[in-house]
Amino acid sequence: MAHQETTLKYCFDTSAFVDSWRRFYNPSVFPTLWDKLGELMNNGRIIVPKEAEKEILAGNDDLKTWFKSKNSCVQPYTEDQLKIVTAIVNKYPKVSQYHKPRAVHADPFVVALAKVESAIVVTWEGPNGSTTNPSIMDLCREHDIRCYNMVKFFESESWSFKH
Repeated sequence: MAHQETTLKYCFDTSAFVDSWRRFYNPSVFPTLWDKLGELMNNGRIIVPKEAEKEILAGNDDLKTWFKSKNSCVQPYTEDQLKIVTAIVNKYPKVSQYHKPRAVHADPFVVALAKVESAIVVTWEGPNGSTTNPSIMDLCREHDIRCYNMVKFFESESWSFKH
């Protein structure tokens, strides 16, 4: 698997950063993890759509500052991505709810970027099976995109953290 590691590309959902930073892998306890993530972001192996960047930068903690220093991973919209986003939003209007006070709408953009870039989506969200407001994992399944949680991502990169 070592030869494959360098070719895998990952498209991170907002939750992969936010939940990891705030709930599971605080950078004061797991600094090496964040260094390694930063390396993959800087070398183009972790990519993020503009909509996920907006959600991350809406936060008021150190994740915002850290992410800004790695923003070369943020990908501009393309026509191909926007076609996929449009198809998802037309099929599932609830997936993109811009009218909410804290709009949650990066999911279709994550799926579209992953599809166009042949990337694996990384998220903390699980499947919800909804036929009107599917989770990002459900959207990935529908669009034939591999979807990992953070631990599966660590395993695919053969990362281990020892003390």
